[in-house]
Order: sequence, then structure tokens, then C-alpha cells
Amino acid sequence: MRLGHTRQVLLHLLVGCVVGLACGLSCALFLSLLEQVSAWRAQHPQILFALPLAGLALGGVWQRVGAPIAAGADTILARLHDLGPTLPKRMAPMVLLGTLTSHLIGATVGREGTAVQMGAALADRLHRGLRLPSTARAWTLSAGVAGGFGAAFGAPLAGALFALEWAVVGQLRSEAMLPLLVAALVGNAVVRALLVDHGAWRQVASPPPLTATLLGKWLLVAAALALCGVCFVQLIQLLRRGAARAHVSTPLRLGLGGAVFLLFWQLLGGGTTYLGLGQATLHAALSTPHLGAEVWACKLLLTCICLGSGFIGGEVTPLLFIGAALGNALAQPLQLPVDLAAGVGMVGLLAGVTHTPVALTVMAMELLGASVGPHALLVCLLCSALTGRHGIYHGQRFL
Repeated sequence: MRLGHTRQVLLHLLVGCVVGLACGLSCALFLSLLEQVSAWRAQHPQILFALPLAGLALGGVWQRVGAPIAAGADTILARLHDLGPTLPKRMAPMVLLGTLTSHLIGATVGREGTAVQMGAALADRLHRGLRLPSTARAWTLSAGVAGGFGAAFGAPLAGALFALEWAVVGQLRSEAMLPLLVAALVGNAVVRALLVDHGAWRQVASPPPLTATLLGKWLLVAAALALCGVCFVQLIQLLRRGAARAHVSTPLRLGLGGAVFLLFWQLLGGGTTYLGLGQATLHAALSTPHLGAEVWACKLLLTCICLGSGFIGGEVTPLLFIGAALGNALAQPLQLPVDLAAGVGMVGLLAGVTHTPVALTVMAMELLGASVGPHALLVCLLCSALTGRHGIYHGQRFL
């Protein structure tokens, strides 16, 4: 073994461990605070009626100091492509506080965007602080993405693969896999060591073998998921373009978004089904027959209102909710097992709008059991192909 190769391996291991530790600690803090914020909101549901005012305040802060990080995950993708300036110091604390505020007042947003942005921002600071070579910056940033994603969902293998897949669609470069995998494993281990709970996932029980009939059903499911994903992306873009054309300021956009969200939430009967992460409903979709054919559409509408108006948080967990609920709704007419249809729908929709089918297949196997793998891979690949270049990350490049 050449000395240069040994040094490279040791550097990969060192950076992976350091970045993973930073991601694990920050993610554990975030998940713990998020749980407390969600519990407080559940005890004080009247806080939801402050959503428009909180939106105005959050928008005012974001307009004043949030411009350098307004693009969110696309800012990280831009750095991965052009290796521009170090990510702003404010990214990690601002996205953390913004997401917690959004969840406190009931906005239906996720957590993945926060974990990934915090992980990448911390990794970029570590790259600069440790004076690593410029050639190491891209995979150090990717290690932060892997550590944040893996620690947030308790799926380290999926986190590493997600960081490999998401920057350039159609390209999976394995030479940087070691630091990414180490960062994801260490980040997840730190979160678990600090007793932060990801929640128990229901394992899919004995999926049927892949037959020609079942392949046809999965094609129909993938087409429905892809159409849902395109609608999700287009509706968010429509709301953002409309606000830009009308020259609506950031505070007013969030204030109006909060008011519209409240209106639709009341029209849909209120309740807690669609608020915040919606973890309870997401898990129910994996086990409860006939969850409701309208659940996925209601969650999609409310999520698009929140994200389209500018509330801070990720898209991933709401998309998991929408995909699982849509899979649940399709299970009966297509005569599919509910747990399998909801599980495959959960990762299929997300694969379609992130164009990371391999990572989402592995995520399904990590969360729902290895036996779901062939079904998940088929639907994830179909969804990614059928959505074309529609996606939630505008900074992605396509081969």
C-alpha cells in the first residue's frame, strides 16, 4: 500500500469522525428541541392563531439577515458545484431557530432541510478550521450532508448514499464514500447515544414475490406518485413566482401564507393531523387500512402553502407523509398489502422529487425491513424517471 493512499484513508476517517460528531451533536440538540416544541404546541393549540403574526415576524428577521442563506439546500449544492465562499456562519443557527419557530406555530414543514443545512455548514467550518486541502472541500461538505440526513432519520446508509446521489443526477461517485459513510454512522451513533428517539417504524410483513401482475400495479403506483410529486413542485413554484411578480415583501408573504394556512386548516376540520411533522399519521398510514383518500391531498396543499410562502423547514418528512398516505389510498383498489403500498409510496414519492432512488431504496430497507428492497427499488427508479427534471432541489445537475 502506498503511503499517499494510507494518508488519504486516514484523512477520510478523521474527517468523517469529526464531521459525524458535529452533525450528531447538532442533530441531537435539534431533534430534542423539536420534540419539546411540538409537545408544547400540542398542549397550547391556541398558538396556531398567532401564525400570521409569527409569519410577519419571522419574515422580517429573514429579510434583514437571511438573504445569504435564503436558497437553503440549493446554497449547498452551489458550493458543491463551484466551491465558492465558505457557507455563512449564520446558516446553522438561523435555520435551526427558523425551523423550531415554524413548528412551534404549527406550520406543516419537515426537519431534513434543517439537519442537512446544519451538517453542511458545520462541515464547511471544520474544513476551514482544520485547514484541509481545497481538494477535500467537496467531500467534506458531502460528509456534512450525509451526517445530517443519516442522524435525522436514523438511516446512516441512506444518508451516505443520498449525499452521493443528490448533487449530480445520474452520477454516483464512490471515491468519496468512506468519509460520507463514517460521518453518517458516527452522527447516527451520537444521536442514539444521547437517547434521542427517532420513533419505531413498522416492519413490512412478508411482501409478495414480484410477478408480472404486481409489476403492472407498481407501474400504476409509480405514475400516481410521480404525478403527485410534479404537482407538489409546481404548486410551490407557482406560489413563489406569484409572490415575486406581485413584489410581495418577505414579511408580508409569510404573514399572508400563515393566514391562508389557517383558513384551509379550519376548512379541513382543524385537528392535529396535518400540523408539524405529522409523524403519528405517517406511522398510521403504514398499518391502518382506509386511512382516507383525501389525507395525502390535504397534507400536500397545506405543505405547499407553508413552503411556498417561505416558512423554514424541510420538504422530506411531509413528502414521506404524502407518499405513505397516497400509497395507503391506492392499496385497496389495487389489492396491495397496506403496509407495503404505504411504505413503497413513502420512499417512491421522495425519490421522484429528489432523484435519489438508490438512497431511498436503502432508506426503505433500513426503516421497514430488507424484504421491501426489490419493490422499493422498482418504484423509486420509475418515479425518478417519470418526474423528469421536476424536483425540489433546483441546484441539482443532470447528466
